[in-house]
Amino acid sequence: MLQRLLGEFLKIDGVEQAMMMDDRGKLLSSVGPEGQLPPVERAVELAVAALDAVQHHDQGDLHELWVEGDDQVLIDVITPYRIVMLNGSNGNIARWRHSVDHLRPQLATTQEM
Repeated sequence: MLQRLLGEFLKIDGVEQAMMMDDRGKLLSSVGPEGQLPPVERAVELAVAALDAVQHHDQGDLHELWVEGDDQVLIDVITPYRIVMLNGSNGNIARWRHSVDHLRPQLATTQEM
């Protein structure tokens, strides 16, 4: 089920890979080009840097992170224990976020394998 849900993101213009990991950085599922490893380490580094910045400046909780440019990244904290990362290029990152919001209830309740 999780593979199918993540596969929905690949239908969005610009999304090349989608993955879900837990709060410890453990990869739960990933979809993308055959033979390409998901950028789990990059996702963890970005999330940790964002969390540090938010906590250091007492700005509340981190809900999402956008990286725009040639390589785009959207990291969304679905629940405190489930984090989704979409990456790709030349897409509308706001549309990516809308798609995450649309699938949020299903992503939040899908069983871990």
